[in-house]
Amino acid sequence: MNNIILKISMVLLLGLLTIFKINAQEVLTLQDCKQKALEHNQSVKTALSDLKSSEAALTLSKRSMLPTFDLSSSYTYLKDPNKMVVPGYELPTVDGKPSGVYSPGSSSNLAYNNSYSASIGMNLPIYMGGKLRHANKLSSLGKAMAEDNVDLTKSELMVDVETKYWGVVSLQEQKDVVQKSIVLLTDVLKEVRNRYETGIVTKNEVLKTQVELNNSKLALIEVSNNLELAKMSLNQRIGNGILSSIQIQDSIINIPGHLSAITFNETHLGNRPEIKLLNNQLEMSRVEKKMVNSEYLPQIVSYANYVSQNPNRYAKQENEFTFNAGVSLSIPVFHWGEKKLKKVQNKMAIQKAELELDESSEMITLEIRQAIFRLKESLVKLDFTSTSLEQANENLKLESNRLMEGVSTTRELLDAQLQWQSSHADYINAKAEVKTNEAKYYKAIGDLRLQ
Repeated sequence: MNNIILKISMVLLLGLLTIFKINAQEVLTLQDCKQKALEHNQSVKTALSDLKSSEAALTLSKRSMLPTFDLSSSYTYLKDPNKMVVPGYELPTVDGKPSGVYSPGSSSNLAYNNSYSASIGMNLPIYMGGKLRHANKLSSLGKAMAEDNVDLTKSELMVDVETKYWGVVSLQEQKDVVQKSIVLLTDVLKEVRNRYETGIVTKNEVLKTQVELNNSKLALIEVSNNLELAKMSLNQRIGNGILSSIQIQDSIINIPGHLSAITFNETHLGNRPEIKLLNNQLEMSRVEKKMVNSEYLPQIVSYANYVSQNPNRYAKQENEFTFNAGVSLSIPVFHWGEKKLKKVQNKMAIQKAELELDESSEMITLEIRQAIFRLKESLVKLDFTSTSLEQANENLKLESNRLMEGVSTTRELLDAQLQWQSSHADYINAKAEVKTNEAKYYKAIGDLRLQ
C-alpha cells in the first residue's frame, strides 16, 4: 500500500515539475521581442538620452529671450584705511591780508574699514541681430536630428531582431521535419527488417535504411543545437539571460500575399531617417550662415539694478537703496576680415551638406531597388520550392505505396525520403528568406515599425 502511495506521489510530483517548466518558458511574439530589444538596447538608450539633451537645449534656447535676474553681493574689510589730513590755516581776506580767522585742520577717509555692496539686477536683450532667433532654430533642428537618430537606431535594431526571430522559427520547422523523417524511416526500417527475415530483401537493404535513419538522427542533433544557439542569440539581443528558456509563438512562417505588388516610389526616400538627418544638417548649415551675419549687427541690451552699497556716492545718506536702469549698444566695427572668413567656412559647410545629401539619396535609392529585387527573387524562389515540395510529397507517397506492393526497392523509397526532407528544408529556408527580405525592404523605405 505504501509503495502505491509513493508511486502516485512521484507521478504527481513529476507532473507538477513538468507544468512548472512549461510555465517557466517565456512565450514571445515578434512584437514582444522587438519591445524587449528596444527596452534593453544600449544604442537606443544612448539615442534617447541625446534626444532628451536636445529637448533641454531647445528649452534653454527659448528661455534666452526672456529677462534674467541676478543677485550679487560683496564685502571688504580694511584694517588700516588711508586717510587724507588737511592742516589748519588762517583764512585770508579779499586783499590777501590776514583775517584773524583760523580754519581748523581736518581729516577724511580715502577708504573705509567696512565696504559692501548688494544688488539685484535685470537684463533683457532687445535686439541681438537675430542671433537668439537663429539659435532657437538651431536647437529645434538639433532636436529633430536627435529624433531621426532614434528612428535610425531603432530601425537597424528591428531588422536584426526580425532576422534572428524568423531564424528561430525556421529552425523549429526544420526540427519538426527531421523528427517526421525519423518516424518515417523507423517505420521503413521495421518493414525492411520484416522482409529480410522472410528472405525478400538482403541484409544490405536493412543496413542502407539503418544508415539513413542514423543520418536523420544526427541531423536532428545538429538542428537542435543550431536552434538552441539561435535562441541564445535572440535572448542576447532582447536582453534576456543568454540561457533563458523561451518559446516562440509562431510555429510556422506565413507569407503575406501583397508582397509581389511592391514597386519603387520616390516618396520613400523622404521616409528614411538618414535623409531626414542630412536635410536637417543642410538646414542647420544655412542657419549657421545667418548666425554669422547676426554676430556683426548692432546689439541692444537693457538693464536695471537695485543697489545698496557702502560707500554709496549716488545716495543722500548711508545704507540707502538706489535704483538705476539703462540701455547698452554694441556695434562691431573692425575685426580684420573675420566675418568674411566665417562666411567662407559656412559656404563650404553648406556645399558639403548638399553633396552628402545627394550621394546618400543615390545610395538609398539603390538600396531600396536592391531590397525590392531581393524580395521578389525570394518570392520566386519560394514559389519554386513550394512546387518542388509538392512533387516530393507525391513522390514519397508513391514510393511508399510501391514498396508496400513489392514493386519498388528500398533505395528508391530512401531517395524519395531524402528528396522530401531536402525539399522541406529548401521551402522553410525560402520562407525565412522572404520574411528577412521583407523586413529589410520596410527598413529601406523607412517604414519598419514595432507592430
